[in-house]
Amino acid sequence: RMLEVRSLSVEVSGKEIIKDITFSAEKSENISLIGTNGAGKTTLLRAVSTLLKHSGSVLANGVEVASMSERERAKLISFVPQGAEITGDFDVSHFLELSRYPYRKPWEQLSAEDKTAIEKALELTGTRKFLSRKIGTLSGGERQRILIAGAIAQDSEILLLDEPLTYLDPVQRIGISEIIRKTAASGKLVITVTHEINEALVFSDRILALKDGRLVFDGTPDELVKSGELKTLFNSDFMTFGAFEKGKSLVFPQFDQV
Repeated sequence: RMLEVRSLSVEVSGKEIIKDITFSAEKSENISLIGTNGAGKTTLLRAVSTLLKHSGSVLANGVEVASMSERERAKLISFVPQGAEITGDFDVSHFLELSRYPYRKPWEQLSAEDKTAIEKALELTGTRKFLSRKIGTLSGGERQRILIAGAIAQDSEILLLDEPLTYLDPVQRIGISEIIRKTAASGKLVITVTHEINEALVFSDRILALKDGRLVFDGTPDELVKSGELKTLFNSDFMTFGAFEKGKSLVFPQFDQV
């Protein structure tokens, strides 16, 4: 298995946030992680990336991630946190070069492999036109694409993205969701925390749903809609569900009933 999470629990300040979660995932899977605020989504992602202490096991290709060196982990897992800021007044090209740090010694010149990885990231994200731009001049949507490009250039097998669609307009959300889909299709395992249910249902291969720190659903978008779990998950009667068709939005609030 590319990723195995076994009996994972996380306690913060004496409170159990993640409770005995187990799942596995393979390459080329595009997985959305959904749930209400406080369900434990970000905590789970941070624990999988070993940024938080936890009980249980997280294995990548059969090896315990916590036992790896920092460089070894970086080659396996890249994590883009919510609201990540790129500090420093430098060009996008410089940022993408820095993303290759697991494979380079300090001040070492880019290798042919480095350049190929960066080219692949530019192609997947459509960001070549931003190469000479300063990071600080990019819009929110452009910056998000560059952050994802950096994670792709890092060439980790597993990409963990925490709320990459937040504060983006509908066109930008669709664009980023398509980039995520293409990245998974290229052979990566991508797990994305999101509150955008339409994008999760339309673009994902698989959905994991958390409620009160527990994994309460693991299946396809079609199975989630047919199960009726969405209303239970979000404690809401004010949602309408149409017939599921890949590529179409189908969930929307019914504000006239509130």
